[in-house]
Amino acid sequence: MCIELMLNAVNLLLVAFSKMYHGGAALSNATTTAGVDGQLFVFFIMVVAAAEVSVGLAVIVMMYRNVHSVDVNFLNRLKN
Repeated sequence: MCIELMLNAVNLLLVAFSKMYHGGAALSNATTTAGVDGQLFVFFIMVVAAAEVSVGLAVIVMMYRNVHSVDVNFLNRLKN
């Protein structure tokens, strides 16, 4: 959950800086594509976050298939 919060904070920061940079560049040139880089980075960060969530969900599903429980304490007892 902490990693997701950090990724969302970075996304918000990148979009804000992208919008600010695009606004300043648009005053001097109306056809500029400045500021799109931040939005592309946000897109890639969202793809990585989605892949991270899918891997976590796959781990939970496989744990349930093998142990028939999602209780983490039960998995700790299996180590002994």
